[in-house]
Order: sequence, then C-alpha cells, then structure tokens
Amino acid sequence: MYTHSCKSIVGKEKIKWKIEYDYTYYKVYDNKGTLAGYFFPHYNKSTESEDEEIDNDDAIEKMNKNHEQVSQGTLLVPMTKLDLLDHEEGIGIDHAIASLDANLVRTRFWKDWLARNAKELSIYGARVYTAREDRNMLSVAIGIAGNITLGEKEVKEFLTPLLDRLHDDSLL
Repeated sequence: MYTHSCKSIVGKEKIKWKIEYDYTYYKVYDNKGTLAGYFFPHYNKSTESEDEEIDNDDAIEKMNKNHEQVSQGTLLVPMTKLDLLDHEEGIGIDHAIASLDANLVRTRFWKDWLARNAKELSIYGARVYTAREDRNMLSVAIGIAGNITLGEKEVKEFLTPLLDRLHDDSLL
C-alpha cells in the first residue's frame, strides 16, 4: 500500500500531534513541541445522568487511568490575536482599524469553518474567550460529541481528524 510522505495533498506538512494528560485535562502539542491547545473531557457520573458533572479529583483520575469513555469534551485553541491592548504609548488609529479588520476577517472565517465542519467533525457548539495568559488573544472553545475514550493515545486518535482539519485550513 502506498502511503503519502510527510506532505499532505495541499502541500502542507502533516502534523504528528502529541497529547499529554495533565491533572483533569489534556494538553495538545504539535510535532515541534509547541502547545496548540487544551482538551477538557466532560466527566459525567453516568450515562443516565449526563447533566451531572464529576468534581471529585480521585474519580476523574480513576476514569483516565481506566480509559473510560465520555460523550463530550471541549477543545480550546487560539482563534485570533488582537494586538490592541496594553500599549502604554497607545496605537495609531490606522493600526487599530487594520487590526480590527484583520481580526474580523479571521473571526468570520472561523464562524464559516465551524458551520461547514460541524456535522462531519461532531462539533455541537463553540464559544469565544479571552486567553488567560494573553488579553490580546481570543481562544475558541469547540464542543465535540462522540465516544471519547480517555487516555493519551485514545484522545489523540479521537482528536486527530479535527486537529488535522484545523491545521490544513490554517487555523492551527
């Protein structure tokens, strides 16, 4: 069987994602070791009461250790860099307008991308947040549904199609 080399059909380098479990969530890294995002499983007590979240750290650790399944999770990734805040000397109005225009284009691209890919990638919603580490960065939290088996290898397998599509479409 013929396998593609390290380039995809559109000429972009294929990413080998790395997933690392950290406490109750997973960190997502690209093949250069750069942090690309976070995955937060929705830990439910049982399938009968999916509205009830587990908040016991020991129970969550046990679920991950036993590679249990959850039905939803949230992938948090960078969306756009504003470059408008925290300039002591201020910024020119033309710079502000250019930044707002560029970010509006990117944000609309994200909105269209989410609508186009929601069904295929089991995306059930998205919300935008200011990144904790950088007030100029907006992050998008993408809600994903499916049979998600916990564990680094399993989460990587589940997220790879979504991460690859985000990368191929220049969003990651």
